[in-house]
Amino acid sequence: MAVKAQIEKLLPPPTESFLYKIRREPRFGTYWHFHPEYQLTLIVRGRGRRFVGDHVGRFAPGDLVLTGPNLPHMWCSGRDRTPGNKQPDEAFMIQFPEGMVGGSLLGLPEMAPVRRLLEASRRGIRFEGAARERGAKAMARMSSLRGPARVIALLEILSLLAEARRPEILSSGAVAPTDRGDRERIDRICRFIAERASGPLLLAEAAAAAHMSVPAFTRFFRKATKKTFVEYLTELRVGKACHLLLESDATIRQISIAAGFHSLSNFNRRFRDRKGMSPKSFRSQFST
Repeated sequence: MAVKAQIEKLLPPPTESFLYKIRREPRFGTYWHFHPEYQLTLIVRGRGRRFVGDHVGRFAPGDLVLTGPNLPHMWCSGRDRTPGNKQPDEAFMIQFPEGMVGGSLLGLPEMAPVRRLLEASRRGIRFEGAARERGAKAMARMSSLRGPARVIALLEILSLLAEARRPEILSSGAVAPTDRGDRERIDRICRFIAERASGPLLLAEAAAAAHMSVPAFTRFFRKATKKTFVEYLTELRVGKACHLLLESDATIRQISIAAGFHSLSNFNRRFRDRKGMSPKSFRSQFST
């Protein structure tokens, strides 16, 4: 029963600075993973459940989501495929590194809306309405573009999405610091926590990994994420538990242990605090 959020290494071709993929599979069901790149995902065909941080929702054709660096995510197709339907699920995906849109370009005053968009994507963003429709059309056109035209198209898409009215923020995860050095440090810390969240993890261990004293780490982490270390760790574990509740037949007790909660009563209490229902009710409501 795999629950650990795995880091994925993305390697674009030597002649390209970012990845554009048309992904076709019998059904989506990738592992729970994260990577340092931003990812924009457009569902063309398929239905199922979307996992982003501690968020769980349903996706269908037209679903458009932007996830920020190191935010665990996964799309799982439903098991209730129409009998006789042999068409594969399909999605357009753009994965681009932070450095590509950072630095002097993102610092331009005209880029302020895009800068805010990328900062918000650290929690995952789902788009609707005109922004989604225009963004989806631009993503489809990108398949025929190469060279500078493809880079310009990416900037156009980000500009379109930055104009979205009231996009849905998906996860209760971290908010990015504005200072680049602090942002890189919190990214490393969040990766360290995500890789170890399913086992025992102490505040002192995370502080040591960041080469900071416990008091300094506590202040830095809270300032960067707007959460305490325990709150952030709990949210990661609840997100993993949500995934297991819907994608495995394990018992509630087994899931609590696999997600990093070694007390069933503590698991039930923390889960209810964040989801407003018990793990059993969550499984019953979302598994159909």
